[in-house]
Amino acid sequence: MGIFPITYRQESGDVFIGGLRLSELAAAYGTPLYVVDAATIRDMCAAYTEPLAETYPNHMVIYAGKAGMSIRLLAFLKSCGLGVDVVSGAECLTALRAGIAPDRIVFHGNNKSLEELQLAVESGVTVVVDHEQEMATLSALAKSLGRRVPVMLRLKPEIEAHTHDYIKTGQIDSKFGLAKDSVMALAAAYKSDAAIHILGLHSHIGSQIFDTEPYYDLVDRMVDHTQSLSRVLGRDIEVLNLGGGMGIQYTAQDDPPVVSALVSGMAAHLKTACQAAGIPLPKLILEPGRSIVGVAGLTVYRVGAIKDIPGVKTYAFIDGGMADNIRPMLYQAKYTFGVAQAVERSATETYAIAGRYCESGDVLSHEVLLPTLQVGDLVVVYGTGAYNYAMASTYNRVPRPAVVMVENVQSTVWVRRETMADMLRLDAEV
Repeated sequence: MGIFPITYRQESGDVFIGGLRLSELAAAYGTPLYVVDAATIRDMCAAYTEPLAETYPNHMVIYAGKAGMSIRLLAFLKSCGLGVDVVSGAECLTALRAGIAPDRIVFHGNNKSLEELQLAVESGVTVVVDHEQEMATLSALAKSLGRRVPVMLRLKPEIEAHTHDYIKTGQIDSKFGLAKDSVMALAAAYKSDAAIHILGLHSHIGSQIFDTEPYYDLVDRMVDHTQSLSRVLGRDIEVLNLGGGMGIQYTAQDDPPVVSALVSGMAAHLKTACQAAGIPLPKLILEPGRSIVGVAGLTVYRVGAIKDIPGVKTYAFIDGGMADNIRPMLYQAKYTFGVAQAVERSATETYAIAGRYCESGDVLSHEVLLPTLQVGDLVVVYGTGAYNYAMASTYNRVPRPAVVMVENVQSTVWVRRETMADMLRLDAEV
C-alpha cells in the first residue's frame, strides 16, 4: 500500500478516486470534504483476513473504531469480515446499530463509566479490563443483572515501540493496563467469580509503528504470560489479543511494513512459540485501525485566498484546517499534498497550507511544493482516512465536513455535513 488510494488515477488534468473526479465530488458535496475509497478499505481488510485464514484459522480481526467510526463504515467492515473494538458507550451503540454481533465487539477504555459498563454487560460484548477497580465494579454489576461477562485482562507488555510518545501504549508507565504481577493477582482473585469469565489477555504496543521486531517480541512475551495465566486459572487460555498499531505511508519518507507479510509472520511465530511452550493455540485477535482506513481517505479543500509575505513565505488559505485535521498540531504529523485539477502543471511554488481557524498554529504544512495556486483551486491532502474525522471538532462553531464513500463511479454519503443550525442545537435558549 502506498500513499494514494488504490483507485487513484490522473486523467485529463484531473484526479479521480473510485472512478469519480474529485472536482465533481467537491461541487456536489461542498468543501472541506472527506472522501473514502471503498476498494482500498476492502483491500486492506483482505490483507489481514486472507493470510490469517491460511496461517492461523482460529482468529478474529477487529477494527480499532477510534480511528474513525460511523454506522455505514462499520456495516461495510462487517461485510469485509471484521468485528470492531470500541472505547465508549456511543461507539458501542454505533457498532450494534451497524449490525456487528456482540461477540465480535470488544470494549476498551481505562475509565469506563458505570453506564458504559452496564451497556457492555447487557449487550453481551467482551470487556477489556484495565485495572482492579474496574473488575470489582464489573463483577458487582454483572451479578446485579444476572449476567456473566466475558473479559480480557489488559497487560502492559513493557515493549518499546519506536513511535511518537503520545501514541506509545506498551511501556510500564502507560496509563493503560496492568503489569504482569497485577494481572496474575487479579486473575487469581476472580477466577472463581460466577459473574466473570476470563477469556485471556490483551496487549497493545502503540500506533503508527514501522518496525516489525517489536511485534515478534510481543508474541514471545505474551506466550510467556499466557502460560502464567493458564497456571493461575488452572485451565487453558481461550484468547490472545495482540492489538494493532501497524503504520501507513503518509509521505515518501515513510516505510511501513507490508501488512500481509507481517500478519503471516506473526501468526507463524505464534504457532511456533505455543508449540515450543507446549500450550494449545489460543484464538488470535488483531486490532488494526489506521492501516485499514488511513490510506483509503483523503480531504479536499478549496483555496479561499493567497497571502504572500515577501521574503518570508506564501500562505494558501483553505476552508478547513485544524478542526478537521488536528494531527499536525498534536503529533507534528506530515502529509502528502496535491491539487485536484490541473495536475499536469509543474510544482514550482512553495506554500504554507493554513487553515481558517483563529489559532496561529492552524497550519497543515509549513512548506509544500505545488503548482501555482489560484483562489478557488482544490487542495487535496492524502492519507486522512484515520483519526481525522474521529478527532474533528466544531472549533469556532464551524460545522464538520461530510464523509463520502466512492466506489465504481458511485458516491454515497456515510456522514452528513453539519450545518450552522447544528452548532446551535444543544444551546439553551434565552
